[in-house]
Amino acid sequence: MIAASKHTRFSLLGSIQKRAPRLNPQLYTSQSRGGQYRNLDLGWSGIVIVHRRSAKGLGFATVVIPDTHEDAATDPTSAALRMSYYVMATRVRRELHLGYEGQSEPPLLAQVNRGDLQRG
Repeated sequence: MIAASKHTRFSLLGSIQKRAPRLNPQLYTSQSRGGQYRNLDLGWSGIVIVHRRSAKGLGFATVVIPDTHEDAATDPTSAALRMSYYVMATRVRRELHLGYEGQSEPPLLAQVNRGDLQRG
Protein backbone atom coordinates (compact mmCIF):
# COMPACT_ATOMS: atom_id res chain seq x y z
CA MET A 1 0.00 0.00 0.00
CA ILE A 2 1.35 3.40 -0.96
CA ALA A 3 -0.21 6.35 0.86
CA ALA A 4 0.56 10.06 1.04
CA SER A 5 -0.04 11.00 4.65
CA LYS A 6 1.42 9.65 7.85
CA HIS A 7 -2.10 9.56 9.32
CA THR A 8 -3.38 7.38 6.47
CA ARG A 9 -0.44 4.98 6.72
CA PHE A 10 -0.82 4.47 10.47
CA SER A 11 -4.61 4.24 10.17
CA LEU A 12 -4.22 1.49 7.56
CA LEU A 13 -1.72 -0.33 9.76
CA GLY A 14 -4.03 -0.19 12.77
CA SER A 15 -7.06 -1.32 10.79
CA ILE A 16 -5.25 -4.27 9.25
CA GLN A 17 -3.69 -5.32 12.56
CA LYS A 18 -7.11 -5.21 14.20
CA ARG A 19 -9.29 -6.72 11.47
CA ALA A 20 -6.92 -9.04 9.58
CA PRO A 21 -3.70 -9.67 11.53
CA ARG A 22 -3.03 -12.74 9.38
CA LEU A 23 -2.14 -10.30 6.56
CA ASN A 24 0.99 -9.51 8.57
CA PRO A 25 1.25 -5.74 7.88
CA GLN A 26 4.59 -3.91 7.93
CA LEU A 27 4.92 -0.13 7.91
CA TYR A 28 8.02 1.81 6.90
CA THR A 29 8.56 5.49 7.58
CA SER A 30 11.80 7.41 7.26
CA GLN A 31 10.53 9.73 10.01
CA SER A 32 10.67 6.98 12.64
CA ARG A 33 13.10 7.82 15.43
CA GLY A 34 13.11 4.28 16.79
CA GLY A 35 13.65 0.97 15.08
CA GLN A 36 10.06 -0.27 14.88
CA TYR A 37 9.09 1.41 11.60
CA ARG A 38 12.56 2.31 10.37
CA ASN A 39 13.53 -0.93 8.63
CA LEU A 40 11.87 -2.35 5.55
CA ASP A 41 12.09 -6.11 5.01
CA LEU A 42 11.77 -6.60 1.24
CA GLY A 43 11.28 -10.34 1.68
CA TRP A 44 8.19 -9.71 3.84
CA SER A 45 5.30 -12.07 3.25
CA GLY A 46 2.54 -9.66 4.05
CA ILE A 47 1.27 -6.18 3.39
CA VAL A 48 3.87 -3.42 3.16
CA ILE A 49 2.73 0.17 3.81
CA VAL A 50 5.01 2.98 2.61
CA HIS A 51 4.92 6.67 1.77
CA ARG A 52 4.75 7.70 -1.87
CA ARG A 53 8.37 8.89 -1.88
CA SER A 54 9.57 5.66 -0.25
CA ALA A 55 8.09 3.51 -3.03
CA LYS A 56 10.64 4.52 -5.66
CA GLY A 57 12.87 1.60 -6.57
CA LEU A 58 10.65 -1.02 -4.93
CA GLY A 59 8.49 -3.62 -6.66
CA PHE A 60 5.33 -5.39 -5.56
CA ALA A 61 2.94 -7.95 -7.04
CA THR A 62 -0.02 -5.75 -6.09
CA VAL A 63 -0.08 -2.03 -5.34
CA VAL A 64 -2.94 -0.23 -3.64
CA ILE A 65 -3.02 3.58 -3.65
CA PRO A 66 -5.97 4.18 -1.31
CA ASP A 67 -5.90 7.96 -1.12
CA THR A 68 -6.03 9.44 -4.60
CA HIS A 69 -8.59 11.94 -3.24
CA GLU A 70 -5.68 13.60 -1.40
CA ASP A 71 -4.63 15.07 -4.76
CA ALA A 72 -8.03 16.57 -5.66
CA ALA A 73 -6.80 20.13 -5.10
CA THR A 74 -3.72 19.58 -7.28
CA ASP A 75 -3.86 20.42 -10.98
CA PRO A 76 -4.25 17.01 -12.70
CA THR A 77 -1.97 18.18 -15.51
CA SER A 78 0.83 19.00 -13.05
CA ALA A 79 4.09 17.34 -14.10
CA ALA A 80 4.98 16.65 -10.46
CA LEU A 81 1.67 14.91 -9.79
CA ARG A 82 1.89 12.85 -12.96
CA MET A 83 5.47 11.82 -12.15
CA SER A 84 4.42 10.79 -8.65
CA TYR A 85 1.69 8.54 -10.05
CA TYR A 86 4.03 7.20 -12.72
CA VAL A 87 6.49 6.12 -10.03
CA MET A 88 3.75 4.54 -7.90
CA ALA A 89 2.09 2.78 -10.84
CA THR A 90 5.34 1.30 -12.10
CA ARG A 91 6.00 -0.44 -8.76
CA VAL A 92 3.42 -3.11 -9.64
CA ARG A 93 3.95 -6.43 -11.40
CA ARG A 94 0.32 -7.64 -11.59
CA GLU A 95 -2.45 -5.49 -10.10
CA LEU A 96 -2.88 -1.78 -9.43
CA HIS A 97 -5.82 -0.54 -7.33
CA LEU A 98 -6.65 3.15 -7.01
CA GLY A 99 -9.00 4.17 -4.22
CA TYR A 100 -10.57 7.42 -3.07
CA GLU A 101 -13.04 8.82 -0.58
CA GLY A 102 -16.04 10.84 -1.64
CA GLN A 103 -18.89 10.73 -4.10
CA SER A 104 -16.93 11.40 -7.29
CA GLU A 105 -13.58 10.46 -8.73
CA PRO A 106 -10.69 12.83 -8.12
CA PRO A 107 -9.83 14.93 -11.21
CA LEU A 108 -6.72 12.87 -11.97
CA LEU A 109 -8.72 9.63 -12.21
CA ALA A 110 -11.75 11.22 -13.89
CA GLN A 111 -9.66 12.13 -16.93
CA VAL A 112 -8.54 8.52 -17.54
CA ASN A 113 -10.40 6.86 -20.43
CA ARG A 114 -13.03 4.30 -19.47
CA GLY A 115 -11.23 1.59 -21.42
CA ASP A 116 -7.94 2.19 -19.62
CA LEU A 117 -9.25 2.04 -16.04
CA GLN A 118 -11.66 -0.55 -14.70
CA ARG A 119 -14.12 1.19 -12.41
CA GLY A 120 -16.42 -0.27 -9.85
